[in-house]
Amino acid sequence: MRLLQTYLPLFVELSQENATRKIMQTRKTITIVTSPPTNTRALPGLTSPMAKAAPLYRVEERSRTIYVASDVDPSQWDTHSLNTIFTLSEVSENSPGVEEPIRRSHSSVDTQYIVQEETGDRSGESKRPSPRISMYPQRRPGVRSAGADDKRPPSIKPSSSTRNRILFYHKHDPHYGFTNFSAHPVIYNGKRYPTSEHLFQSFKFQQHRPNLAEHIRTCSERPSVAFSEARRFQPEVRPDWKQVNIEKMDETLFHKFTQHADLQAELLATGDAELVEDSDKDAFWGIGADKKGRNELGKCLERLRTKLRGSGL
Repeated sequence: MRLLQTYLPLFVELSQENATRKIMQTRKTITIVTSPPTNTRALPGLTSPMAKAAPLYRVEERSRTIYVASDVDPSQWDTHSLNTIFTLSEVSENSPGVEEPIRRSHSSVDTQYIVQEETGDRSGESKRPSPRISMYPQRRPGVRSAGADDKRPPSIKPSSSTRNRILFYHKHDPHYGFTNFSAHPVIYNGKRYPTSEHLFQSFKFQQHRPNLAEHIRTCSERPSVAFSEARRFQPEVRPDWKQVNIEKMDETLFHKFTQHADLQAELLATGDAELVEDSDKDAFWGIGADKKGRNELGKCLERLRTKLRGSGL
């Protein structure tokens, strides 16, 4: 069996008086199957004057079948000839006196043609694969070619070994010491900060507004107050804070965990587990309400764990 393919754009625009029409881009597939010569009327414009016996072609448009006699190879058919095929078939299908129902939308059709040689035995016809590879990539986003080959990425098998996850955030849960709100004072440059949250918030002002940094350190023993005060003076925060905040968190945690042996031991005891700040309010330092946040605090702790383990501090 020989298989030819030609791809021609076919655009059909219909209009109906007093009816609103909408033109949409879509795609349809037409199969043209060749067969041995039979006594079938030749299609005008597709017959060679030197032809003796024209082969028969079966043209399929979804569920519709059209038989066309032509000695011109289907790969040489032009758009005008193909339009003639469907125009003739539509005239023969519409009975006189039958009013065509009003269609509210018509489509500009990107048509795909598949040419196959027809054999006497059709029993295996449905089993023969028909390639459908469009030469016209312009189509509505999200609309796939009918029968197009699927190109899926290779499946990725999950790893047999997965890391354990350790969640921390709430005061009544384990590992609350991993948060900056735990009652572990930190000494930095000879000064005592009630919590690591105090030290971290003070970094926003230390270089250019030392008085505000001192205010953050001494405003209250409660970390929530230090957090609120830093937010109150947000206009005074160093302009590059978003570029250095993770670096300053790394520095804060280093001072905290190297000054409290119990916290350092607790951190090292987590092994290779993923550390996750289970905060539903913070999607940057924690994982947020949707559990898809960046978890930057957890990542800082993991980096510190690696550093402590390697340095033997």
